Amino acid sequence: MKAVKILTHPYLLILSFCVIMISGQNFGGVYLIYLLMALPYGGIHAILALGGVIALILANERFKVGKLATILNLAGASCLFLSLYFFFYNDKAGYNSATFEQTVPQISLVLFAVLLIGFVFYRVIWPLFKKSVNRDLSMI
Repeated sequence: MKAVKILTHPYLLILSFCVIMISGQNFGGVYLIYLLMALPYGGIHAILALGGVIALILANERFKVGKLATILNLAGASCLFLSLYFFFYNDKAGYNSATFEQTVPQISLVLFAVLLIGFVFYRVIWPLFKKSVNRDLSMI
């Protein structure tokens, strides 16, 4: 159970998000560099990433349990996913398409995806499911 808590921790999800390897034609590196370069210009992927990170930190530090924590966790995870989606979707010239052709960037994307799915299941779906089961059992 302790391993599940570690693997679904919001800070691990944020870390795996920031270190996703992006392979560009002339420039490559971790996704955090691309976010920091786009933030002053108001890039939608950078704004979504910042919002997602803030939502996850708030859910973990300020609102540890309850409906608001669940909503913030879901919003934060969704923002991180949408940040990546818009980053690659808005790349019309295919500048970063090598990310999907090289092994290390693919591994970092898959690792993030697995951690994201585990996080959403453990922090969002499981508490809702547990409450409904407890409610149904209390009626018996």
